[in-house]
Amino acid sequence: MTLRQPIISMMGHVDHGKTTLLDRIAGSARAAREAGGITQHIGALEVPLRTVEAICRGLIRADQFTVPGLLFIDTPGHRSFVNMRRRGGALADIAIVVVDMNEGVMPQTREVLQILRHETTPFLVAANKVDLVPGFRSPPTGQSLASHLRTLPESVQRDVDAKVYALSESLHSLGFSAERYDRIQDYRRNVAIVPVSGKTGAGLPDLLAVLVGLAQRFLEKELTLSPDGGEATILEVSEARGIGAVANVVVYQGFLKVGDPILVTGWETPFATHIRGIYRPRTNPSSRGTPAQTVDPIPEVRAASGVQISAPGIEKALPGGLLRAVREAAEVERARQELERESNPILAVVENGVWLKADTLGALEAMVFECQEGGIPIKGASVGAVTRRDVMLMRTVRDPTCRAILAFNVPVLPEAQKAIEGGDVQVIPGEVMYRILEEFRTWQERRRAELEQEKRRSIAYPAKFQVLPGFVFRASKPAIVGVRVLAGTLRPPCRLIKPDGSDGGTLRSLQAEGKTIKEATEGQEVAAAIDGLVVGRSVKPGDVLLVSLTEDAARTLRGENLTPAERSVLEEVIRIRRQTQPFWGT
Repeated sequence: MTLRQPIISMMGHVDHGKTTLLDRIAGSARAAREAGGITQHIGALEVPLRTVEAICRGLIRADQFTVPGLLFIDTPGHRSFVNMRRRGGALADIAIVVVDMNEGVMPQTREVLQILRHETTPFLVAANKVDLVPGFRSPPTGQSLASHLRTLPESVQRDVDAKVYALSESLHSLGFSAERYDRIQDYRRNVAIVPVSGKTGAGLPDLLAVLVGLAQRFLEKELTLSPDGGEATILEVSEARGIGAVANVVVYQGFLKVGDPILVTGWETPFATHIRGIYRPRTNPSSRGTPAQTVDPIPEVRAASGVQISAPGIEKALPGGLLRAVREAAEVERARQELERESNPILAVVENGVWLKADTLGALEAMVFECQEGGIPIKGASVGAVTRRDVMLMRTVRDPTCRAILAFNVPVLPEAQKAIEGGDVQVIPGEVMYRILEEFRTWQERRRAELEQEKRRSIAYPAKFQVLPGFVFRASKPAIVGVRVLAGTLRPPCRLIKPDGSDGGTLRSLQAEGKTIKEATEGQEVAAAIDGLVVGRSVKPGDVLLVSLTEDAARTLRGENLTPAERSVLEEVIRIRRQTQPFWGT
């Protein structure tokens, strides 16, 4: 049985040290290149087992393991692990969640952990910046970090333990049992926390040793190299000098060779083509981050590996989609159906829901998951820029608080921007999913409040007021009197009723300090113009009047979110009406 390298994704909150740690791994691998070196793939960094052994000297021996090495996903422009998919799940076999041990679990870390749970992807935590613990010194070559910690002053040990414990508590609150890696008895039940320093390299040998051990012990089935088939994830489509359009892919299963017929996930539908060329960049030993300028053609590639593939029509390939070899004619239709299934996120579609847009299939699926977890209804989802059609479609949503397009890492086309202006569809763009969802919830609450205000202005709400003695400015046609609002919010125009059930006229307008106002709230004293009343005959100073409600309005308002004062006035109006109509408002 032959195993391939496990594919590893580095994840975590922004500025917590993912890039620094990956650079440290690459730099350590270069320093050990006499033991096997590294290979600079397209979108990936391969560290052979001989190199891992050199870095972890004294901690592991290569003859203890059968995995050939580690393949770290290294994809500029693909910041999120969720962008990279394979048939049946996430591209990565295992993930490293990098957490600044001084800051702990941050919102983006929580998002990452939620996605890992959804994907059931095993992971360990690299507790970065252990070098900032006062008094900490890096261990000598060949000594594990855990044993080295025991030689440091007790104050250093306490500080490291306190930070690891705080991190463990945060993970526990999110549903994960976690412990420092050297204290774990059962790695199936506990997440390993490895203190590291991306700056000095402290703990890096321990991190790689744990990775190799976990991969070999628990992922043997997933890592078994198939002698047949060939499947790859499309990271992005680009132009290669002298070659033309190419797909940057990571081959995760089987092998691909020049001339193979393939099916590729396209923007509209899977399409068939054939491999015209496979290219691997020449190793650049000086810098992981320097893009390879030169590529070498190779006849075939086996998993796991990052390469460029040229093929007729490859520019139509969808980032985050799949590329699959179909060497038998009988496989084509079945493979096409599988790619179509993988291209469609599982949606619980509703009529009143938001529309999701993302730059890749994987990101779109992650957004669907996050929305479903957060109780946000979804009307539909698609890959690509926000278009005019998306905006027009969302205008048909009946619920105004759901007329929103959540756009992850995609532009809004000019035609769509014009359609948005002056309309009631909200586009919420962003490059971090949890922030997009937070902004949507904030907008939704604000929109609900606006609609509530509009609704209150359009229908009469319960309120009552008292005519103030000594403030009668005109007796009739209309009567103009000073009033004090006793409960609720008074909004003209509205019909009025007396406590005995008789007609109280019509409130036409309100004034305060000589200016007309739209409403008066509880406790305010204002001037009111009332038609249909004669002061001294039909109403006297000191009398109380209530806003009159229709029977239908009373029924509706009983289910509304009224203030205690408004509810009290509503019940008072119902009692008044039931003096003559016993079942009024039921």
